[in-house]
Amino acid sequence: MLNGLARYEFSERLADILGESRRDLRFRVTLMVSGGLVAPGPRGRGSPPATPHYAAHLLIGAMAAPQQAQTVEAIRCYADLRPTAVAAGGNTPRVLFGPALAADDENPSESSISLDGLPFGEALAGLLELACAEETRAIVASEVFGVWINRGCPVASLQFSACWQGRRALVSHTYGLAPDAAPPAWLDSQRGGTVDPGLFHSVFLPVRKLIEIGLLTTLSDDRNRPMMNKLGHKVAAIANMAKLAAKTPHGSRWEKLLSALTAVQAWSEQVDSQEKGRLLEVTGFGSNPGELRMYSYVPERLPANAPLVVVLHGCTQSAASYNKGSGWSTLADRYGFALLLPQQQWNNNPLRCFNWFKPEDNERDKGEPLSIRQMVDRMLHDHGLDRRQVYVTGTSSGGAMTTVMLATYPEVFAGGAVLAGVPYRTAKGLQEGLESIFQGRSRSAGEWGQLVRAASSHQGPWPKISVWHGDADTAVKPVNAEEIVKQWADVHGLDAQPTIQMTVDGHSRRAWQGPSGEELIESYTVLGMGHGAALDPGAGPHQCGTAAPFFNAVGISSTHRIADFWGLLADRPVRATAPAQAETAAAAEQGGRGARALDRGEPGFKEHATRDTEPPRGSAAPGQRAAAGRSFGLDVHGIISASLEAAGLLKAGTTNRRPDSSAPLGIDVPGIISTALEAAGVLKGVAQRSASAHPEAALKTAGWEGAGWELLLEDPRAFRGGPMLYGHAASGDHGALGARVQSISRRIKLGPQPELSYVRRLDLSAGVNDYTSASFRVLIDGIVVDEVTAIGMVHQETEWLRQAAIDLKQFADRSVTLTLEVAACANIYSTVYAKAWVDQITIHNAVDLAHC
Repeated sequence: MLNGLARYEFSERLADILGESRRDLRFRVTLMVSGGLVAPGPRGRGSPPATPHYAAHLLIGAMAAPQQAQTVEAIRCYADLRPTAVAAGGNTPRVLFGPALAADDENPSESSISLDGLPFGEALAGLLELACAEETRAIVASEVFGVWINRGCPVASLQFSACWQGRRALVSHTYGLAPDAAPPAWLDSQRGGTVDPGLFHSVFLPVRKLIEIGLLTTLSDDRNRPMMNKLGHKVAAIANMAKLAAKTPHGSRWEKLLSALTAVQAWSEQVDSQEKGRLLEVTGFGSNPGELRMYSYVPERLPANAPLVVVLHGCTQSAASYNKGSGWSTLADRYGFALLLPQQQWNNNPLRCFNWFKPEDNERDKGEPLSIRQMVDRMLHDHGLDRRQVYVTGTSSGGAMTTVMLATYPEVFAGGAVLAGVPYRTAKGLQEGLESIFQGRSRSAGEWGQLVRAASSHQGPWPKISVWHGDADTAVKPVNAEEIVKQWADVHGLDAQPTIQMTVDGHSRRAWQGPSGEELIESYTVLGMGHGAALDPGAGPHQCGTAAPFFNAVGISSTHRIADFWGLLADRPVRATAPAQAETAAAAEQGGRGARALDRGEPGFKEHATRDTEPPRGSAAPGQRAAAGRSFGLDVHGIISASLEAAGLLKAGTTNRRPDSSAPLGIDVPGIISTALEAAGVLKGVAQRSASAHPEAALKTAGWEGAGWELLLEDPRAFRGGPMLYGHAASGDHGALGARVQSISRRIKLGPQPELSYVRRLDLSAGVNDYTSASFRVLIDGIVVDEVTAIGMVHQETEWLRQAAIDLKQFADRSVTLTLEVAACANIYSTVYAKAWVDQITIHNAVDLAHC
């Protein structure tokens, strides 16, 4: 037998999970035995195992039976419920996220878990079986939402996360009585059934508890279980990884990582479908012994002898999704360098990780390192790039492969950056690899350094390296960052103690300087961050990237600071362009000067110039400089900066951004003065004087018009303080039935590549019946671009959720109407409502038409 408990102990633990008394569950077990549902057995030693089938019966009895005496009848009735047909667009209770996409994509995507018409009891037992097995538990966690049972009507459902009409959705697989089946006695009036509203309510079991229950069950040694064989090749691949990891002492951490990677994969696949054409796939670049795929990104106006950055994705990510999250192509457009993005293939690694732990893939002139080296040569040849300025970076498995590339081909790379990675040659094989990421492997600096020196015949100089790690990373232990620094400090012949220690944006930075004073190693410890890359998403000069799984919006941009560490942010002469391109560039520059960036003083709305037209650092146009930190049109930070520059107290060219390495000693003098004024209440009076006096007038001043929405000032629930928009719609109360819609709109002029982002909290209450609904929508010219709809359910977002990079290209170069809408629809006199709190609305590449 494999894992799990015997029956007697299982009932005790199940009672704790469900919040029931242990005596109650013991009595229900007794009824199951006396009713002939299960064979009797001893309570102590020799007690029969609690199989998933047994657990499903007891769980149904506890959830469905209003009273203990009805346990057996409840199990027999509800376990035999049959699946009912679910048609697209039907009234199955669900929550829909995002707008509908292509009209021909009307069918929900298939789940990896196939129930194949099983009755409710067998389907529930199958889910418990999958939750019990290590290799499939992560799939249950990612695809199942919960179990719902109605005691007042013989109806139950298994709720899954799926895709419905191009949107993420909660879809209910509903089960009901067979045509010739009778309801249980307590609901059958012909057998004396009476309805007691106090007992006959719905019961819901979330997937978290379902998995907890599944972990207590006992599986047989028979690995040919039918439910596990229905999951397909992708789950089988993960199953193989889990089997290999099962022998390690880090099984629970591995299981948690697999679950997280499932979410990463889902986001990655979504980006791949949306970002087609952003990257160019290149073939025929060499013998490719590592069987990798090659993607590139080359800006249209690439400078002569431009640098090259090799970007390596993490597990279950793709070249496109990593680029989207990290924002490297945004910087490539701004500062003029080329990108090479190798991509792992599923058949090489079941999680699409780079194989940094395999000897055949972490040595010079072998496997994946040689494939990447061949790609570099192809890029240098095709685009006339500077061989002296080739850099490599990556996160997680891509970070580990970065250390491989720096060690095996140090003559190729001028620098590297490792995010959430491990030292070179920390492992030989998967088992040591798991030990390295979960526990860390400690060696002396000399031992680490010798591994790098032995990887090639190179004698120096060595690449400079930037190391980033979150101190709350549970996937790759932060001690690995210290070991990487130790390894490369020895390679460079540097002291173990850093030359410089400082705090940057609230996070620790250390640097090691060489004899000439150049920083050769830097290390960032990002406070409170888990696994992944540190990001500061936005349209500012120091911002880029998109928040997503393993891309963490923590207020500091690793991408931008790594590029700065390598020296890629300096101005470079641009190649001559064709007349048409020159006209386009001139027009873009003129449009950029007219663009506005409206900060929090204007209620709930910000606009930013397009990334394509941002000037290089230090050369911002006056209009853009004033817009960078505007609050109701007054850029106090910019005024202070300009004054300090004029007086010679601040280096010119720093007024268009928050400080970075070019600021004197890294000190943001204007920011300090601005913050002091804010603390004294001076800036607050400038920014919010008009808004605080007349919220409705402030909405109109900012161009918003409509009803049912208001501006909340100094509300403690605001995302980061200040004003936010609040909308409320209700139906079913005060004699009002049917659809009730409240909306607010404003006009905006969009540029050629507009994107929308905002933060929100929603409270959608539509759990009255299958025909009631509540929704929140964002529309452009009446076309939905983002939406959340609850049908027959309650959907509450208890924390702020950021919706980033919503593509508005279909509305490019037009004056459009942006609308926020809340709606509720009730068919009976029972309240249905929709509430929305919206803040930090940002449209990249827009020019405001409203008077401010």
